Amino acid sequence: MNGKRFSKEKRRGGFYLALAVCLTAVGIAAWSTYDSVTSYTAPQSSQQETADPEDPEARKKSSQKEETSKASPSAAEPSPAPTPKPAEEESSQAQEAAGEPSPTQEPAQKEPAQKEHAQKEHAQAESSGEETVTPQETQVPANAPLYEISAKFIWPVASRQVSQAYSAGAPVYSQTMKDWRIHTGTDLSAQAGEEVLACANGQVLETTTDPLLGNLVTIEHGDFVFSYCGLGEDFAVSPGDTVAQGQVIGTVTAVPQESAESPHLHLEVRRDQVCLDPQSLLEGTWQ
Repeated sequence: MNGKRFSKEKRRGGFYLALAVCLTAVGIAAWSTYDSVTSYTAPQSSQQETADPEDPEARKKSSQKEETSKASPSAAEPSPAPTPKPAEEESSQAQEAAGEPSPTQEPAQKEPAQKEHAQKEHAQAESSGEETVTPQETQVPANAPLYEISAKFIWPVASRQVSQAYSAGAPVYSQTMKDWRIHTGTDLSAQAGEEVLACANGQVLETTTDPLLGNLVTIEHGDFVFSYCGLGEDFAVSPGDTVAQGQVIGTVTAVPQESAESPHLHLEVRRDQVCLDPQSLLEGTWQ
């Protein structure tokens, strides 16, 4: 009995041993198959998985590599054939090489040559002792007067006689107004209807009518402003006109505030809005 039991247990142990060997062989075969599959797919995925997806430096390097690979042209691609140049461009290049100006070039390119030629002429003139005359452009200043300022003044009427002098701020008795008042001008004796002349070159500022001075013409003579008062209604000049010395500007009529006196021309002169003695300017004694 004991021998049979022993032989049964021995056969059972051999069965389990054979089973273990089979399982081991199956495991080894499965492992080798798995290893061969993973080794085949590893080269393709290892390049993408070696860099840590959470590492910004690794992602930056990988993106730079991809851009470089896209930007670099493939060696297999053929280089583009050179485009033929138009005949006009080839002819212009040939003219430039021969030293001839191209028709498309601007005339401004000739300026350096002209300047160089002028400099050479100037140097030759200096070496030969000749004086070179450089043309100068004459420019009129913006504030230049429209007339030539006269060197002296002339009398506006032929008599050259003063019937009432400039009072220089002192009051004088007025026969017409029957009161004392300052005489701001000089009265020059004249005939009724006699022509009044411009005392100098100038420009007419205004022609107007004043209730006390009558019809008057105001003319700028350089730094001085003359007011010719007591003229007729028909002015011979208009505002803005340029007058010459001795030109007729009107005729003698009457001054309302001096109508009781004999016919005369009332002349007033101002400089910078300040009254001056007209007689001193006419006689050339004003300083």
